[in-house]
Amino acid sequence: KKMIFNILMKPNFLRHVFLICSLMYTVCMAGSNEPAIMKTVRSMYNDSASIEISFNLHIFWKIREKEETKSGRIILARGEKFCVEIGSSAWVSNGETLWQYSPEENGGQVVIKRLSAVDVSALPSKQLSAYLDKYSYKLKEERKGVSIVECLPGETKQNSDALRIQISIETKSGTIKELFIVDKSGNESSYVFKKTKTGVKVPEKNFVYTIPKGASVLDLRN
Repeated sequence: KKMIFNILMKPNFLRHVFLICSLMYTVCMAGSNEPAIMKTVRSMYNDSASIEISFNLHIFWKIREKEETKSGRIILARGEKFCVEIGSSAWVSNGETLWQYSPEENGGQVVIKRLSAVDVSALPSKQLSAYLDKYSYKLKEERKGVSIVECLPGETKQNSDALRIQISIETKSGTIKELFIVDKSGNESSYVFKKTKTGVKVPEKNFVYTIPKGASVLDLRN
C-alpha cells in the first residue's frame, strides 16, 4: 500500500499532500541509532491496512510573507486506492482511474487519467511514507506523552528539498500528531492530524469521484 499526505516541497499544495501520503509505503531506510518510537510508527503506518486521516494544514510562504490555512482528509486502501482532499482540491483513485479536481472560476476542472499512465511516486498516496522511510530521525524531546523526532540534517540536505522535518508522535500509540517541514526556500508547512484511524473498512464509493455540477472535464484516458 505504498500510499499515505508533493504539496509541500515548493509553494504547491499537491506536492505537500504527496509527501505526506508517502509516509506509509516505501522500503524502510532508517538507521540503527534511531529512537525506538520510529519502529512503532513504521509498524503502524504500513501497507497492510487501510487508513483515514483528517488534518489542518498551515503554510507560511517566506518570500511572499503570506500565511495560508486549509483543512483536508486522506483515505487510503490497498491497490492504489485513495481519496485526498485539501480545501476544495481533490485527488481520487479507484486503482485504475485517477480523478484530479482543481477549483477555478466557472465550476473548476476535473482531469481524468489512467492511473497506469501517471507517475505514482508523485501522487498524494505516496508522500507520508517518503518522510517515514526515506529519512533517519533522532529524538529531539519528550513531553506530556509526545515524542518529537527530527530528521538528521545531513541526510535531509542530500535527499530532499527540505531543510528540516519534525514529527510529533503520541508515544503510547505511535500515532503521528503533527508534521512540520521547512523547505529550502524557507517556507514552513505544518500539519496537525486531528483524527487517525487505521484498519478501517472503507466503502468503495470513497474511491470513485463524483464530478461537481458545472465543472469542465478533460478526459485523457484515450
